[in-house]
Amino acid sequence: MDAAPFIHALQAASFSPFMGVPCSVFTPLIDRLGAAPEGEHFICTSEGEAMGLAGGFALAGRLPVVYMQNDGFGNAVNPLTSLQLLYRLPALLLISWRGEPGLKDAPQHRVMGSALRGLLEQLQVPYRVLEDGRAALAEALAKAREHCRATGTPFAFVIRRGYFAAGEKAGAAHAEELCQRLAYIELLAGMAAPEDILLGATGFSGRELQQYTGHRGRFYMMGSMGCLPALGLGLARSRPRRSVFVLDGDGALLMKLGSLATIGHYRPTNFVHILFDNQAYESTGGQPSLASGTDFCAVARACGYPTQEKVTTPAEFQDLLSTLADRAKPLFIHVRVRCGTPAGLPRPEQPPEQMRDDLMSFLA
Repeated sequence: MDAAPFIHALQAASFSPFMGVPCSVFTPLIDRLGAAPEGEHFICTSEGEAMGLAGGFALAGRLPVVYMQNDGFGNAVNPLTSLQLLYRLPALLLISWRGEPGLKDAPQHRVMGSALRGLLEQLQVPYRVLEDGRAALAEALAKAREHCRATGTPFAFVIRRGYFAAGEKAGAAHAEELCQRLAYIELLAGMAAPEDILLGATGFSGRELQQYTGHRGRFYMMGSMGCLPALGLGLARSRPRRSVFVLDGDGALLMKLGSLATIGHYRPTNFVHILFDNQAYESTGGQPSLASGTDFCAVARACGYPTQEKVTTPAEFQDLLSTLADRAKPLFIHVRVRCGTPAGLPRPEQPPEQMRDDLMSFLA
């Protein structure tokens, strides 16, 4: 289905405004919503935040729409149960079905793909798996509106990959003079000591680290968006004689910005936090993140990182890496990059369990 009539159908059924966290399944939808009037579309930093925002609109008498990936549904469960269901606040949930049983998908979607429908049923949230066609959508919307009006609680649409027809590709604005992320990752891998630990966040940072470097201490954390800094803290405190490099992304860090306060409190002296900021959710289609209005170095400083640095060229990054021993840690490095990956960037062939075993053998 084209995104425009889908949005129009929801609005005609009184469902609006729209809010959520990007997923590649929703790329055509979010691209179209980018042209919505101010106040009708909100990109949020986490699914839980989107549910809180929806609660505010529901209290004001609206029927808000919250879109999320099914993996991100886990972030929404707490407010769903303790806000929407407790206070009986309606919402229409659009949940992408990544990892649908029987279909090939990235490994990180496997568990939630199988569990999604059972979770909705256990939480007593009625849902429809949307079928193609405007008639099916109209029928589902009538059911959802009836439920929301009668019970004051959410209704969910589960949406398969390919439901939305491809539209114009979104692209975050960027200065052409900025380099792409891979140039920095290759520099880091080349200058890292053999015993260093290099951790890549979900999305392209981790995939590029895994696919284009050969450092034995690298680890690509599929999924678990926003959790990499905390994982890095655990490794840094467990292996204090090894330097731990966390390769983060702006969307991921915004999702769990509180990790900066935790790391700043415990102050691991072997922790280097590198943020690759392209101001976009690049791996889901290039939708803009909220990074353009965030001073990450100021936030890191306020959270207790003793050192923060901004980098805009590989030469500056190389100079910084050569003086790491002289800088207090945890160290936060903000690297502005432009969107873009090598053509045909593949997903790793190694299963997650092998990546785990490889890192644990390296650490041992």
